Amino acid sequence: AVMKLGNKTFTVSSNGKTAGLTLDWNLGFSLHEGDLKTPVWQYKFSQLRGSSDDGKSKLKLHFQDIESKAIETKELECSILQSLLFCMHAFLTAKVASVDPGFLCSMIP
Repeated sequence: AVMKLGNKTFTVSSNGKTAGLTLDWNLGFSLHEGDLKTPVWQYKFSQLRGSSDDGKSKLKLHFQDIESKAIETKELECSILQSLLFCMHAFLTAKVASVDPGFLCSMIP
């Protein structure tokens, strides 16, 4: 289902500005502000090292820079945080399953 969907964009706030956080099957995570075609930032799913949220609207995504190996934290706010987290989990699970088909079977007790 995720592969057919391809991508999903959520309206978020980043540094006080309205932006769009896109989860894309091929490209990973990207943040676009306004009508800009070029992303403010973009990371592959494999670069995500962790995330945390406040259960309400605030989300922190921790990415590892490919070259410097430094961890970069992106702080976002989203009014539909649970939907964003559910979608993010679906994309990440589908990515892992596409690389390791046995992954889903290993999750069933």
